[in-house]
Amino acid sequence: MSQGVYYIDSDKDTHFTGALAQHAIESESLNFPDLFPNAGIQDVIIEGINIQSDQNLEWDVFVWSTSGYNNSDVDLAAMIDYWNFPTTSGKQIAGANQYYYPLPANRIAVPYRDANNTSKLHVSLVNRSATGKNAGATGEVKVRFIVRPVFGRV
Repeated sequence: MSQGVYYIDSDKDTHFTGALAQHAIESESLNFPDLFPNAGIQDVIIEGINIQSDQNLEWDVFVWSTSGYNNSDVDLAAMIDYWNFPTTSGKQIAGANQYYYPLPANRIAVPYRDANNTSKLHVSLVNRSATGKNAGATGEVKVRFIVRPVFGRV
């Protein structure tokens, strides 16, 4: 297996499909690339994130080390980091179709370990806009993580 970069993508048809009011959250566990579980990889370095969205909304993307996500018990809410994508960073091409949001910083290098050992990236999407996120086809969102596998533990 190469130590190059890989993508972990949400699926617009199965992830983040619900309506989200302002400050509401939806959580998903995204599969690592197929090669990772076979190689015993539970650790990656997150090097980039971007979003494609039908609606121009302000987004927060949270990353958690377990599927406990934003548990009300602080000991169980295992946040690793989060990033904000303001509406001003969402750009359309020729004023049509989805909005594209780049990573707010130039580059990142955030160590991530799936503490559940399920070969998944545990993430949450939060709508920070006063406008609600639509459910279904008019509210589609895709979050892409650019990751590098770690051989051994981070």
